[in-house]
Amino acid sequence: MQAVRLASSIITHTRHGTPSHFLSRSGLSILIDLDNLVLANTQSRLFSIDKFNLISFYQSDYGTDYLQKQKRKKQGAAPDKLANNIRNIAHEYLPNTPIKNIFLLTFPRIFNLNFNPISVFICQDIDGNDRFVIYEVHNTFGDAHSYVAVIDEHQKTETHIALKKMHVSPFFPNEGEYMLSYKRRGDSFSVIVRYLKDTKPALTATMRGNLYPLTSIDIIKHIIANRQFPLRPLISIHFEAVKLFLKKCIYHPRPTPPDISISQSQIRKRTK
Repeated sequence: MQAVRLASSIITHTRHGTPSHFLSRSGLSILIDLDNLVLANTQSRLFSIDKFNLISFYQSDYGTDYLQKQKRKKQGAAPDKLANNIRNIAHEYLPNTPIKNIFLLTFPRIFNLNFNPISVFICQDIDGNDRFVIYEVHNTFGDAHSYVAVIDEHQKTETHIALKKMHVSPFFPNEGEYMLSYKRRGDSFSVIVRYLKDTKPALTATMRGNLYPLTSIDIIKHIIANRQFPLRPLISIHFEAVKLFLKKCIYHPRPTPPDISISQSQIRKRTK
């Protein structure tokens, strides 16, 4: 049983309109079973749970009480079980649906350093169907916000619409809406986030890739193949920001962060 797997992907960002912009880079994530962290911790000597290693996963980096977790961590307190936090959230939106499995698609820490622009929690019912998804977004200012999506058991490929609640890029205003989609077929997966401003596409971000075993050899192989290094996502964001600045994109100062940490999306209505 693989409690954690490597997720190698291609990440693209397409800025629509004028000035336009495009970037494409490789990415290395993990898909981890939050209810089997003990087993995940034994899969490779180069991977650890809540401990320093070549790559590692820290529960305190995630969840709706993220800032409180960071405070407790500095005080030396033991990390809370992330699965409990996510299961409690799912229960609020699906009170009559027991959640059996919780998986998380996210960037691991590399040499204890990382930045996660977006992480995706996938909650499954007792039959193994995806029923609840949390898109947890972090910005470079230290803010976090979660967009939750309830999946209809009869509609497996829904796209969800969520009002933008948190400032992410200084080159876009803090208004508009997101179209969010997560799909997995076998060992292939995709995450698509489209930002709409005045109902028109302003940015499309995609992550498409495949899952692989997490072993010591595979960790080294995929780190080299994907040219990963500590804080690569954060460095890449600032590098692209310089390009956008040189293209004279309008700069939007950071507004006051929202008081709420979670907002619910709505199902996108299909048109015939």
